[in-house]
Order: sequence, then structure tokens, then C-alpha cells
Amino acid sequence: MACFDVIDSQNLVETVTQLKPSTCCLDTIPTNLYKNVFDCLAVDILQIVNNSLQSGKYPKALKTAVIKPLLKKRSLDASIINNYRPISNLPFISKIIEKVVLQQLNHFLASTGCYDTFQSGFRPLHSTETALIKVVNDIRLNTDSGKTSILMLLDLSAAFDTVDHTLLLERLENWVGLSGTVLNWFRSYLQNRNYFVSIGDFVSESTNVTCGVPQGSILGPSLFNIYMLPLGQIMQNNNIDHHCYADDTQIYVSLSPNDYRPIDLLCQCIEQVKEWMCRNFLQLNEDKTEIIVFGSKMERLKVTQHLHSLSLKTSIKARNLGVIMDSDLHFDSHIKSVTKSAYYHLKNVARLRGLMSTEVLQKLVHAFITSKLDYCNGLITGLPKQTLRNFQLVQNAAARVLTKTKKFDHITPILKSLHWLPVGQRIDFKIMLLTYKSLHGLGPKYLTDMLPLHQPSRPLRSSETNLLIIPRVNTKHGKAGFSYYATNSWNKLPEDLRLAPTLNTFKTRLKTFMPSAKIFNTLHFLKSFLTLPLFSILILPLFY
Repeated sequence: MACFDVIDSQNLVETVTQLKPSTCCLDTIPTNLYKNVFDCLAVDILQIVNNSLQSGKYPKALKTAVIKPLLKKRSLDASIINNYRPISNLPFISKIIEKVVLQQLNHFLASTGCYDTFQSGFRPLHSTETALIKVVNDIRLNTDSGKTSILMLLDLSAAFDTVDHTLLLERLENWVGLSGTVLNWFRSYLQNRNYFVSIGDFVSESTNVTCGVPQGSILGPSLFNIYMLPLGQIMQNNNIDHHCYADDTQIYVSLSPNDYRPIDLLCQCIEQVKEWMCRNFLQLNEDKTEIIVFGSKMERLKVTQHLHSLSLKTSIKARNLGVIMDSDLHFDSHIKSVTKSAYYHLKNVARLRGLMSTEVLQKLVHAFITSKLDYCNGLITGLPKQTLRNFQLVQNAAARVLTKTKKFDHITPILKSLHWLPVGQRIDFKIMLLTYKSLHGLGPKYLTDMLPLHQPSRPLRSSETNLLIIPRVNTKHGKAGFSYYATNSWNKLPEDLRLAPTLNTFKTRLKTFMPSAKIFNTLHFLKSFLTLPLFSILILPLFY
């Protein structure tokens, strides 16, 4: 990629519409007002953007950032500097140019296959949930086949702040394939940046930025992903499974009983990772790096003892991308933590019930309670209903707060009036949505690879119904894995659902189908135990 494509006014309007209306002291006018009068400014802004793209130079006036220290928690001592998180803000116009560049860069990276397949951070169609689904599915399948898995969660210290600009430009040129005006633009973008700190009415002197990707920028996360490309190559060379989300790196291996050779490979890989990080001005924080062992209890104990003999400490649970994972993959600690947090926020929302409209109250419930229940709920498939009961009780309580109904009123009509699916069906809805997206090029490749289409050896009617191949599993761990649970659930959907032409159509049909799915499954269950005449006489009349 040697040059950028210039954009037209329509592209510019779409870009500005997508940006959040955040404002900082570097903006001459508030962003909301800026958007309202954008029609008057569009011609001038378009000229600034295209001039930057064509000349390969980033405007010097947009290279200054303002740092606003933010206390991490209200309970922390405000006099201690380490208790603050530096928040970097940039001018709104700079974000417009960066967004245009990012769109063209992403298109180029996708077309050339430069992405690390197992890097899910800040990439279209990827998320923390898809990353965790991939890792947990692999671990469940290992446990199903009688193997033990070791998951190591690597912690990097201030990784975004220590990126070397010279090495980053070398990655952009040699690993990605940028050249000419494009490479010059990125060089101009990274060099001669500065920042100052603002607290109240006081500001510090301006200081030059000598390393790190620009904090608070739109391009920064993608540039960091490019900087980390060689790390994935190290894992592949050592035949070690890995998955990254920005600077959160997890590596894992599987062990057959009494075979500890993969542990040696893991240790060898870690040493190579440390050496690479030293050469690339990154630092592995060994004190915060955690190791979890998965598998049968007896094998876990043996592997843990072997790891301890190598001075590698293990944990029975650890927080991974916002989800608390435990050695049994029961997710009890995670469910308990989410439930506690959700009830705390629900009590606060309940206090505001008489001060705002139902519509505003519902937005608060979705923002602070429902979002917590839905976050990464694709991981908790196959769990007993009793385990999910705490989530369901939270949803029931939220519904009662919204509708002002009594504690002992039947909850099903209340959920139905709010058009809320129960927790179990919300999980299934998420899994089916991910499956549809993956089958239609709207999901990560690593999820698509888990969902092979059924292709009969000779032309059959079933070959046109989007059926999937269900993998063979032996235990509850295998049945809870995404590759089995998703394919098995997908094949049970009606044909018109599996063949839905668009994502919106699929969502509508699926949400309509979900409430009736329980009756549908009950009918099939009873039919398998009763003869057809008896089934017709005793059961079918109940549904007419």
C-alpha cells in the first residue's frame, strides 16, 4: 500500500457520524455543536483530510494531547500519584483524520491477510467474548478427550506506552507492506508529538513524546497490534496455542496423562517471549502472570505439583478479560461476582424509580444490570439450571423494579410484557447469533472453523438446509463447548430460520421462535416415548 484513497463528502459525513461526541479543552468549539453545524464546515474539513492523505503529512497542530489525571477509585488516597489514571484527550478533527486512515488500513490488512488470526483486540467482528469462546472451547475439548490443559495469562507492564517508534515503522514497512506516501504519513503521525497535563485551572509545560502509541487516539490500538505481530510468530514456531486481546496474551498447551513434554515447550516459549520483549522495549510482569490448570482433579494435582517443582505457581481461578475462570469451568465465582455487582446497581436504580420515566429507567437497567448478565454469557453454556438461577433472580428483580410489581407475582407475564427472554434463552440467543454471523462472514475465522457445514457425498435435499457437522464428544465438558453446543442447537432450528437471508431477519425470527422452542422440544421428547396413536390422542389436543 503506497498511497491513500481520497474521500468524498459522503464518506466524511459517515465518518463523523460514527465518532463519539467527546470534547476536550483543545477543541475550539464543543463537539456536539461541531456536529450540528458540520454542513457549514464540511468543505474545509474535507480539504484538510485529503491534503493530509495526499501529502503524507499529519498536521502539526493536531499532535498535542492533554492529559487529565483521573482517580482510579473514589476510596483511594488523592494525594498519591499512583492512584491516578492518566486520560489522554486529542482534538476532534484529529480523530476524523485517524478514522479515515484506520478504515483504509483495516481494509488493506484484511485483503492481505496480515492480521494475526488469534488477535481479537480492536478488530472488526472480534470481541473479548469470541476470544474467550475459542480458548474455553479448546480447553473443554481437551478435558473431554482426557487431557489436561495449562493456561498462562501473561501480563505486560505499560505496553502501549513503551512502543518504540523506529521498530513500529519497521513493522509497518516490512511486516505489513506499507510504503511511499502511506509510510511517510505514519512517520509524520508518530514523530514530534507532545502533551501537557491539565488539572482544574492549572496546566503543565508541554513535553515531547518519545515512545508509545498515541494514547486516546483511534489508530493507537491497531498500531499496537501491528507492533505485536512477531509475538504470534514465536507461539506458532513453538507449536503453542495462543490468543491475544491487545496486550492481554494467553497461551495454553494440552498434556496427555504422565506426559510433561509440552511443559518444557511452554517454558522454552516463555523464555523466547521474554527475550523478544527485552529487544522490543516491553516488559513481562511475572508477579501478575497467572497459571490455571484444567482437567480431571487427579491429573490437575499431578500437573500442579510438577509446575511447582519448576517454580511455576498456579491458581485455581483467575480473571481473564473480565471473566473469572476456575479450574472446573463451573464459573461459580464469576456468576457470584456478577450477581453481587448487579444487585448493587439495581438497588441504586430502584431509589431513582420515582424520579424518572419508565423509558429512562429501562435504559439504566440495560446499562448497569442486563449488560452485566449478557457479558460473555456465551461461555456459560451447558451449565445446570441451578447454576444459572442467580442470574435469573437478578433479571426477575430488575423486571419487578421496572414494572413496579410485587415480589410474589408470577414473573413470566412480566418478562413477556417487557419482551425479555429468560436468562437461559438469552444465552441460546447469543450462541445462535454468533453461529449465524460466523457462517455468513460476520464473525472471526476461528469461530467459523468450528462450524463445518454438512456436505453429503451425493446431492441431497439436506445439503441445501445449512446443517452443520456435530462433533463427537464424550462428557459434559465436550457438550458444553461452543463447537458442540452451537452446532447441535443450530441443527435443531427450523429450516426457515437457518436459511434467513439477512441478520436482522434472523434476529426477528429467532426471538419469535425462542418462547415456543420449549413447547417444540417437549413435543419431540414426549413423541419419542409414546406411540404415534397414543401421542395423537393424549397430547396433541392440549395444543389446539
